[in-house]
Amino acid sequence: MISVAMLAFPAGIIIASVVSAVGIGGGILWMPFFILFLKLTPETAVVTSLLVQTAGMGSGSLAFIRKGTADLPLAGFFLGLTIPGLALGALFTRLLSSANLELALGILTITTAFLFVSVNHKYADTGMDRVPVKRAFRYSGIIAGLAVASGMLSVSIGEWLVPLMRSQLKLRMRTAVATSIVTIFGTCVAGAVFHLMFGAVANASVFIWAVPGVIIGGQIGPRLTEKINERMLKDVFVFLLTLIGIHLIYNSY
Repeated sequence: MISVAMLAFPAGIIIASVVSAVGIGGGILWMPFFILFLKLTPETAVVTSLLVQTAGMGSGSLAFIRKGTADLPLAGFFLGLTIPGLALGALFTRLLSSANLELALGILTITTAFLFVSVNHKYADTGMDRVPVKRAFRYSGIIAGLAVASGMLSVSIGEWLVPLMRSQLKLRMRTAVATSIVTIFGTCVAGAVFHLMFGAVANASVFIWAVPGVIIGGQIGPRLTEKINERMLKDVFVFLLTLIGIHLIYNSY
């Protein structure tokens, strides 16, 4: 098992490089890798993915907090909304069959690819640095619902949070990204705790190999955006997500 777990190191470099370059969470790629390549059970894959993402998001969150970029009251509000959904999602992971979880992950992967195509992320640094938390109350149901998927499949809610904060709450892109990263870090910690409480066991060997890869990949990703055409990078990413989603759905039957 140790030799197989070593694959998590190069995978960590690749996955972290890709997700940091295109600006999403890593769970959408970690879960297929764990299930399809390392043959982990969905229960083990979810909690291992959450712990790996915790290590990756922790340093980023700390950096944003030190710079004062993140809207911490808003991040705290979002995190509070996600707690019940994360617990419910963790419970669903224990109750649903592996085939149903793979089917759900496949559908969500394809949905993420479609969202990436349909939503054009504007990086122009316009907007506000902070917004009153009460302005986000109307989106409480959406955030709580997304948390169920996050807790069940370890996928990030950042893909939906950033567009919401940009288009609806009118935050600056840098503030939206920073607030999203801090929120994702909190959801990964909370989600991992719920899964461990419900009896899930992480794969320690995979985790140990994945974390150094994530740290290295996190430094490579931003450099990729400077050398590779952004449109081509996103096209490759969408194509990859679509193939993975189709395979997961096919594999679930």
